[in-house]
Amino acid sequence: MVSSLSSKCLPCCFTNTQPTETTEGLDRKFTLNFYSRMRFISNLLPLLKASSETAPHFSRSISVLGAGYEEKINFDDLELKNTFSPRKCAAHTIVMNDFMTEEFSARQPGTTFIHSSPLAVKTALARDAPLWMRVLAQGAGFLLTPFFVSEQETGLRHTFLATSAFYPPKSPFGDDALAKGIAVPGGTKTVMPGTDEKDGRGAYLVNWNNEITRGNKLLQEYREKGTGKIVWEHTLGIFERVERLSQEGAAGATN
Repeated sequence: MVSSLSSKCLPCCFTNTQPTETTEGLDRKFTLNFYSRMRFISNLLPLLKASSETAPHFSRSISVLGAGYEEKINFDDLELKNTFSPRKCAAHTIVMNDFMTEEFSARQPGTTFIHSSPLAVKTALARDAPLWMRVLAQGAGFLLTPFFVSEQETGLRHTFLATSAFYPPKSPFGDDALAKGIAVPGGTKTVMPGTDEKDGRGAYLVNWNNEITRGNKLLQEYREKGTGKIVWEHTLGIFERVERLSQEGAAGATN
């Protein structure tokens, strides 16, 4: 039986541009970019906590989506049930990932939580798209190749995110040298500012080259209006709704 988990990384994903609902009534793209990964993190919190409390006290979670590309969101329709569009879906899931990163860190300070952006990585991301979009993506990919980040580079950069002492948890447990991550040799600054602009705060929004995204006035505005709590409570409400529907479906199947 697994008793602890030191690190996990949830990659970004791509689905069709048209809204497609799951059996629980949630948009598939929204679910892949936000609800499913938040559920995954939530379910693994006990293992991450166990890792932070036992030697070498290292514990870290990374959600790879779009930190730094925040746009305004609709607080009256957070799950975009009535106002879905691909751009709105991106805006909502990015901003909501940001605030869940902060909320998880506040509740589990022995674990580092990161929301990162890989920029544009040349992969088979359009494989599930319509034929016309796959053809367009292939042509655009050829023209934009100089501006892409390679799979190897983004893999190495996220390995650094997953291990480096640049991004320590808010309150590391114990005195183990690895509790904050692997130290960078040569006297390089080893602590990055968290989402509150203070060094080593446990929640980090990171761009494609491992630098912290800074000076986001929109996020600051949203923090002042308590968006973290709003997103947290909304997300838990979705979990409860899905669990209830699942239980009702299981009960119906046995009757």
